[in-house]
Amino acid sequence: MTQVFINYRREGGAYAAALLDALLSERFGEEQVFRAARSIAPGSDYAEVILEAVAGCGVLLVIVDAGWLNKFSSAHREPPAACDWVVREIEEAFKHGRLVVPVLLSGVERLKEESLPGPLARVARLQYLRFDYRNIRQDANFIAEQLSRACP
Repeated sequence: MTQVFINYRREGGAYAAALLDALLSERFGEEQVFRAARSIAPGSDYAEVILEAVAGCGVLLVIVDAGWLNKFSSAHREPPAACDWVVREIEEAFKHGRLVVPVLLSGVERLKEESLPGPLARVARLQYLRFDYRNIRQDANFIAEQLSRACP
């Protein structure tokens, strides 16, 4: 069972997700951290693997980059597309009662419920962590400590 599932958008959060994956893997071991680009074996059914990993994780980290909110329609916050894996993974984590922790990258302001579509509004109410390029090691260590407390 993977303890930490890293949820991210390829467009803006991929590099931060990869870095956080490497740093958390140093601390907990690669088998304890799931990042789709690294963790899904060639030829595997990615949908099946991802949903199984989310259902079995201890915590899902939502990497929120500067463009994360732009993926949602500004007109009445329409629901995201059904094929949006970032949203699907978050919804799946909530469905299975997993701990969901937003990780705000450098310059990202605190999320607001009204900025998110219905199913994701809850993410704005969750206590978040920061991962800033100016404090990479310090922030990664703090995140790891918090994860150790939440998922011993």
